[in-house]
Amino acid sequence: MKLVSYYSRFMLRNLKNRLLTCSYLVESPNILDVGTDHAKLPIYLVSRGIVSKAFACDINPYSVKRSIDNVNRHNLGQKIKVFLSDGLKNVDKNLSNTIVIAGLGGRTISEIIRCCPWKITEDKDFILQPTKSESYLRVFLEKNKFKIDRELAVNDGKYSYSTMLVHFTGHEQKNDDLYPWVGKLSPCKESYNYISKQIRYIEKFLYGMKYKNNVQKKEKLETLLNRLKKFLSFCK
Repeated sequence: MKLVSYYSRFMLRNLKNRLLTCSYLVESPNILDVGTDHAKLPIYLVSRGIVSKAFACDINPYSVKRSIDNVNRHNLGQKIKVFLSDGLKNVDKNLSNTIVIAGLGGRTISEIIRCCPWKITEDKDFILQPTKSESYLRVFLEKNKFKIDRELAVNDGKYSYSTMLVHFTGHEQKNDDLYPWVGKLSPCKESYNYISKQIRYIEKFLYGMKYKNNVQKKEKLETLLNRLKKFLSFCK
């Protein structure tokens, strides 16, 4: 029992900042963690009493086994259920009203949502945290009538992530050219590194166009870059 207790404290104390940020957006009594890997987030949420029950799934059988072992090590087998699933394809729509998809690329997250048989329902919250291709994900959400309700930036080591609370509205979302790059982030110090990353990406893209004659596209990117820099100036 002492070993279990020590392991629990160690694991909870070492939960990464990016997963902690996901926990800040949880508002329902249970969650489903898609692509759970180690089941660290469900274990944290249940152990801290943030949720009373959690579900976790992964496409990798080894990750499912590893997650089950972690859950059992914390004596939480009655409160956390882990199962095999390719995204949300094998998930009952009534299982949970909050779905977390974190630690995957924006294109992969988009595909998981696109393939979900019950995605067009307004009573579900999606907490999404892409590791890359965030702009692609935001555009996908916009085109598919999903609204970003809240968005938080988080720094984890040398990396910066964005975490989105999203739900389906059934209505087209109208956003400006800055939306794919900043989403619903507020200009605050927590957003500084993330916006800086977006600026570096645009600058690199512009440099790659140095010898190309697409004047209109260059001007559009330069305007976008200036708007991002202005946004950044309010993040300090």
